Amino acid sequence: MDTFLTSFVLILKCVQCSAQILSPTGKNVCPSVRDSSTICCSGWGQNGDECTVPLCEGERACLQDEVCVYPGLCRCKPGFYGYQCKTSCPPEFWGPDCREVCRCHPHGLCDPVTGVCSCLPNRWGNLCQNSCKCGRHGKCDPVYGNCTCEEGWWTSTCSKACQCHLATSTCDQATGRCLCNKGFWGQRCSLQCNCYVSPCQQHTGTCQCQHGWWGPPCDRRCICNLSHADCDVQTGTCLCYPGYKEQFCNEPCDSGKYGSGCRRSCGHCEGGRSCSKEDGLCDACAPGWNGTRCDQPCPAGYYGHRCHNVCPRCRNMDPCDTETGACLHCDPGWTGPRCEKPCTDGTYGDGCRFLCKTCHHGHCDHVTGSCICLPGFQGESCNSTCPPNLYGMNCSTTCDCGNHACHPATGACSRAGLLAGLLIPLCILILALLFCCCCCGRPVEGKEGYEFVI
Repeated sequence: MDTFLTSFVLILKCVQCSAQILSPTGKNVCPSVRDSSTICCSGWGQNGDECTVPLCEGERACLQDEVCVYPGLCRCKPGFYGYQCKTSCPPEFWGPDCREVCRCHPHGLCDPVTGVCSCLPNRWGNLCQNSCKCGRHGKCDPVYGNCTCEEGWWTSTCSKACQCHLATSTCDQATGRCLCNKGFWGQRCSLQCNCYVSPCQQHTGTCQCQHGWWGPPCDRRCICNLSHADCDVQTGTCLCYPGYKEQFCNEPCDSGKYGSGCRRSCGHCEGGRSCSKEDGLCDACAPGWNGTRCDQPCPAGYYGHRCHNVCPRCRNMDPCDTETGACLHCDPGWTGPRCEKPCTDGTYGDGCRFLCKTCHHGHCDHVTGSCICLPGFQGESCNSTCPPNLYGMNCSTTCDCGNHACHPATGACSRAGLLAGLLIPLCILILALLFCCCCCGRPVEGKEGYEFVI
């Protein structure tokens, strides 16, 4: 009694905790009368978030060989019926109490528990509803209806006899072609191969030598290093794999060589390292080279590691050295590895090969070699000062000092000239005013003395 009560309490606790995860819309799920939760409806047990397990309890509890199929309703276990559920279902029925009708009857048998059909010979389909077309010499697949022919028969319906020697071949069911067993050849596989340890070609009988054997009957063993070579089946000559050489292919390629017969040279791998002896690949390329085998120079305008650097401006836009980026030739007046430096003092022109002439008051143009004079000087050698009325670069600007000379470099007027330039216009202005006063003045009568009216 105590055990029963304990089990009952545990069941109640389980129902209470599991009721929290029931789906409100699930099968046989009811609202609880005590709160807003959901529980299984009376007579049903929980399965996942629904209540689909029928319960037969108390006076309605099922006997040993019965199962509960609906709340309070017991039937015999699937596959049995009758008194005490001891009788097996007839072929056309299955399930609890044998109440389910077998849909594949009479062309198949139902599993008494699951109802799955097992088709009789020459029937196929999920309900055994289709007739097989395999004839007397084929067996029908019960699911897909495909025919598996007996030995010696072919076509999709196993209706044609093979023309092969069954002892020395098998017949392809789809094509009827004879597939010879090892050691036989011919259309019907009736001829025996004349080979030592190798098979022969089915249509010609030619021996197909296995690796390491050669000769018409494949009876001679190759003397090559078979780890690094194949053997010519006609002559026995060693055919070296790429990366190996010599008569027996037991020598790897020398450093810097690769490929078949070691006849190809490696590209420019980084650090002078050798390439792969088999395919010539480099781990990385030396500066100025590109490609998987480092055998392609950088494209025009680029240089350096992986050809990522852009060349400087060289003469006539010529390409630079693909390894260092140095220019082969610079424009006149420029020098340096990248043509970034003007010619040094005293030289000019192409390659800075020419000496400048003496420039007394100036410097030599590094491109043309001409003297560029300082302000206030002119001439091919900059040894002449500007004329009195001119100043500046190349004496190209007129002085603004009246009739007086200015400074040849800055154009500044001398002090005497500046005073003269100011006083002369001032004197002229004063004289003009006095002249006007003399000409326009007249006496005024009626007063003592005279008064000039201007």
